[in-house]
Amino acid sequence: MNIRIGSRKRIQFTDKTHPALGIISVVLGFCSFVLLLVLCIFSGKARGMSGIEAGVLGILDFIISMVGFIMAVKCYRKEDIYLLMPSIGAALNGVLVIFCMILYVIGAA
Repeated sequence: MNIRIGSRKRIQFTDKTHPALGIISVVLGFCSFVLLLVLCIFSGKARGMSGIEAGVLGILDFIISMVGFIMAVKCYRKEDIYLLMPSIGAALNGVLVIFCMILYVIGAA
């Protein structure tokens, strides 16, 4: 006698898909996070004197995060999609945009 309690598999038929913009947003957020970590480590080793290259890469990092956030927000207008990837992309890129802005304000002060 085989008794199963609570381990029933559920089958759902749905037309929902993961949006491509949401997946790209998560990938951009991850790349932006890695670039920010590399810049912070490089700047720490250079004792704050890392040069114009680090500044340009920092601005590029901010732009990548902003593009990823906008792509994630655009996904919310679509119907019949899973909202997991756009939510992760919006949260990750939003935090990175805010963090980059805080760094720029601290650096300007």
